[in-house]
Amino acid sequence: MGTEKEGQWDQSVADAYSRLECLIREPTTEADLFSRLIRVYLEEEEVRIRQKLKRKSSQRISRVMHERVGEFLSGQLSGLSFQVIDGLLFIKREEQLVGALKCIPDLGSYDTPSWNATLARFTKQYQKRFNLAPEKLLFVICSLAKSLDAAHAKELTGIDVWCGAALTTPAYRDALQMYVSKCVEVMDALPQPVHQVYFLSADVHPNALACQLLRGEKASLPDRWLRPSVGDLIQFLQGRL
Repeated sequence: MGTEKEGQWDQSVADAYSRLECLIREPTTEADLFSRLIRVYLEEEEVRIRQKLKRKSSQRISRVMHERVGEFLSGQLSGLSFQVIDGLLFIKREEQLVGALKCIPDLGSYDTPSWNATLARFTKQYQKRFNLAPEKLLFVICSLAKSLDAAHAKELTGIDVWCGAALTTPAYRDALQMYVSKCVEVMDALPQPVHQVYFLSADVHPNALACQLLRGEKASLPDRWLRPSVGDLIQFLQGRL
């Protein structure tokens, strides 16, 4: 990278962080965590450019993402300790395992037929690797970008849309929340899915927003968060103290 281009890149990065700060002046709990996840992608793009890599490292993103989620939760919950092992955040109280959290950027990246199948795959994987009981697993899904199936939405709720992405438009906000709630209710991958699966944004992906910030494009945090969300997760963990 030439000196002039390096200077332009440095300015783009500085502007991106500055604009992100402007977006989160009075953050909610969800906005606070979401902004931390955006930073993970901004930092990874810095690494990619500096090291002249072709693409971002998904393994590094996963590790750092779980570290940041642990830092976030430790600021919200006293009496718990957090440790990242192989893409999973272990949550303990006085060395006693409270739960293990998997942060999933979006559900559209997995070659599985449904959300339930994706979580079932993770549950089986972590049972085998860590001898982890399914009831100890917690999931935070950052975005539903590329994760919505119009046919499945109609099957569960009767909502009829031309494509899954339409569910993220303002006109279908309540319908989308109904669909998300129904999806969680019928999951059999986990013993108590209503207490084990949490969501953030319907349509905004932290990686996509990071790219918008770096390009100087108009960007904004989600103005509504899906439920159950991070605030509900914190309440659930508080109940374990």
